[in-house]
Amino acid sequence: MREKIINETPEIWGEEYSTKSAAVERDYDKFAKTGAYDETFTEWNYVGPETAAAIVRNYVPLSSTIMDAACGSGLTGTALRNLGYKDIHGMDISRSLLKLAEKTGAYSSLRRVDMQVIPLPINDDTYDAVNFIGALTYFETNEVLKELCRIVRAKGHVIFSQRDDIMRKHDYEEQLRELEKIGLWKRIFGTEPMPYLPNHPEYGTKIKVQYFVYEVL
Repeated sequence: MREKIINETPEIWGEEYSTKSAAVERDYDKFAKTGAYDETFTEWNYVGPETAAAIVRNYVPLSSTIMDAACGSGLTGTALRNLGYKDIHGMDISRSLLKLAEKTGAYSSLRRVDMQVIPLPINDDTYDAVNFIGALTYFETNEVLKELCRIVRAKGHVIFSQRDDIMRKHDYEEQLRELEKIGLWKRIFGTEPMPYLPNHPEYGTKIKVQYFVYEVL
């Protein structure tokens, strides 16, 4: 079943990932409709949601309003709710995943948003923090990170992850530094590469992930 999912959704995995909204939406809709979305990530030993939530808890007060960007089926929103956050909002490109996220009861609101379309349909300074986990892969430029800074209040936080192979291949550290140079944010935390999907046949120990916290200036 897991191999079949990978074969039928090729544009969201490994080195063949797509940065085209339509392809990403199609594959995630297809994955969601298998009825085995969360269970598959559990089998792949995906701990990104819990890791991200624990990092958020170190910097973001429980009273904060949080946007869970690219929220998927609600795994990270659920992890945040389990830590005591109450005002969590979610957006994702996949309607099928949003239906799963709604069932978790973790969110104050959910909306379909294609985050490739800039500007995002969200007012400036709306949130205290944005959580953006496991999705930066699908964006060719850092314009989406600029937008996340725009919708977060000054002194708020943007928490996100990026695959370590993409960090190396595209010199992503330099892109992140560029956003510091223009005064959008400053880094306050970053990890070394960590396990991402260790039981995924294409990832294993080859593709890892890094987590970052930036303060919006």
